[in-house]
Amino acid sequence: MHVPEEIRAEAAALIDHHALGLWKPNDADRRAAVALFRFLETGLPLTGEQIRSVLAHTEPAAEMTERLLNLLRATAGLLDDAPVAEGPAGRDAVDHVCLLLDALALSRLSNR
Repeated sequence: MHVPEEIRAEAAALIDHHALGLWKPNDADRRAAVALFRFLETGLPLTGEQIRSVLAHTEPAAEMTERLLNLLRATAGLLDDAPVAEGPAGRDAVDHVCLLLDALALSRLSNR
C-alpha cells in the first residue's frame, strides 16, 4: 500500500472510525501518534525515517492496531519515494495521515 490514493483512503477511514467511536485507539497507538505529532510540531515535513524511528523506539509495534501500523509503514515507504511523495496525491495522502496523528495525539491529551 505505497500508493498515495490507498494511503489517503485508509487514513480517511481511520479518521472517520475514530470520530464515530467505531475505533478506540489503544495506548500504543496513542503513544506512537504523540511521538510523531512532536515531529510535526517542529513545522518540518514528516519523514519515513522519523516514522520508522518511532515504530522502533516506542512500545512493541505488535501492540499497535494493525491498520494503523500498516498505514504508518506504508506512509514511511511513500515518504522515501520523494518524487511521488511531493506530488499532489502524495502530499494529500501525507496530509491525511498527519490529520489522523493530530486526532489521536489530541485525544490522548484530552483523556489524561
